[in-house]
Amino acid sequence: MSNDFHSASDLVARGYTSERLTSVFGEPDSVDGEFRLDADIVVAIEREVLAPAARVMFDAFAPEWNTRFRMNGANLALGWPQMEPMLARVTMRES
Repeated sequence: MSNDFHSASDLVARGYTSERLTSVFGEPDSVDGEFRLDADIVVAIEREVLAPAARVMFDAFAPEWNTRFRMNGANLALGWPQMEPMLARVTMRES
């Protein structure tokens, strides 16, 4: 697959919730039955919207690690397991 697109299955493998992809990244293109999202849009949304929000959440909950475990146990759509890798990708792109 081209680097210009991320498939829906790739984003789900990274921790995104499949039911929320359209609401987060917009309408995907369908190529050979596979939904693909423009890589520039995914990167921009992660960098400009999701990463700043996740950084605020990390700062807010960092002193209370029990909150982290409760979020993991609740299986929230945007929880710690999804935020950590996304922040790592954004940080790597910025550096």
